[in-house]
Amino acid sequence: MINPEKSFKTWWDNIILIATIIVAFETPLMLVFKIPIQGKYLIFSLVITLIYSADIIINFNTGIRNNGEMLLDRGEAASRYIRGWFWPDILAAVPFELIFIATPVFGLNRIFRIFKIIRLFKLMRISQTLNKFKTKNIINPSIFRMFILVFWILIATHFIACGWLFMMDYPKTMSMFDSYLKAYYWTATTVTTLGYGDLTPQTNGQMIYATFIMITGAGMYGFVIGNIANLIANIDIAKAQYREKMEKINTFMKYRNIPHELQLKINDYYNYLWESRRGYDENSVLSDLPIPLKTDVSLFLNKEIIEKVPIFKGATGNFIKDIILHLEPIVFTPNDYIVKKGDMGTDMFFISKGSVDVVSEDGNIVYATLTSGQFFGEIALLLSSPRTASIRSNSYCDLYRLDKSTFEHVLHRYPEFETDIKVLAEKRKAELQNGI
Repeated sequence: MINPEKSFKTWWDNIILIATIIVAFETPLMLVFKIPIQGKYLIFSLVITLIYSADIIINFNTGIRNNGEMLLDRGEAASRYIRGWFWPDILAAVPFELIFIATPVFGLNRIFRIFKIIRLFKLMRISQTLNKFKTKNIINPSIFRMFILVFWILIATHFIACGWLFMMDYPKTMSMFDSYLKAYYWTATTVTTLGYGDLTPQTNGQMIYATFIMITGAGMYGFVIGNIANLIANIDIAKAQYREKMEKINTFMKYRNIPHELQLKINDYYNYLWESRRGYDENSVLSDLPIPLKTDVSLFLNKEIIEKVPIFKGATGNFIKDIILHLEPIVFTPNDYIVKKGDMGTDMFFISKGSVDVVSEDGNIVYATLTSGQFFGEIALLLSSPRTASIRSNSYCDLYRLDKSTFEHVLHRYPEFETDIKVLAEKRKAELQNGI
């Protein structure tokens, strides 16, 4: 059975998408211009028939996703396919061009030519393929929806133009391209309600067709304009939400007469959050995920840095996972003192982004600089003792914080490792007392 989420099915769906788009534009033109199905046109029709026939076989052997579960049972997949898209697919695969060629009776000949329109049923299937692109998040969802809207507008206007070609009687001396261009021009002016009047219906049939298109076009025009306006407004929802939030914050700061320098610092902080993470809150994003997914994401972000911490050497994988799940993301602005010498330590920090300086108590001497992937304050998890140095941020710093109470709560669930930690704590305490 074929897994529908694997690359082969994606590749095949793209082939069907391209073939169906070509058929959608080619079939109406073949009918209105009465192009003989021979030569390259016959070869193209046979190739499409083969592709659509192969698509039926592949669909019979493709698994399906049902309520989040992947079903790879051939019988169940085939049964659902027959109850769904099998009949439109089988009609689209019928080689009407061969029947057309083999039919000597003129009346039947014309009927089988019209039957080629049945292949346009395949257009209904390509919506599924297009929706797959949307779920891959390759481009902005609003931009993608706008692209889909334009695509269906082009398909609809093409059909309307072909219908106008069928109704009109253009001079035989006019080329097919010129005839189609005039028909499409009439379609564009009619659907958009401009109607310059340079191309007008002459017969009752043409007037009925034009009236129907004008009524339909007026509704479609309003629908399109409304959707485009909505899509443009939602192209960057996060940016709009950020601006709204900043307006509220700035209004509050002005109302409370916050000092100008402090206002600038607060605005810089939110600008940093927007530029670095588009204003999202990591905790809120992860909290919406189920525990297994949250664990996978947290491990991807922090596993390497956690394993570098000396006190965690020898810890089991489950203990590391528990610790990672309890890390708290926190941001410090430039020149913030993260810890100060002499303060009681109750937490340690892991540097995700940015750098910090280990400085003297007065801040004038820099002993060391720590950067992404490093950590500090681990002694606070072992001992309730004063900080031995001050740590100051160089720039905006994204850190992860682990507090002592959370560490001890997790540690109690792993008694063997808890014993090792107590031994390490006593050893470190003795070293501090001896001035080591």
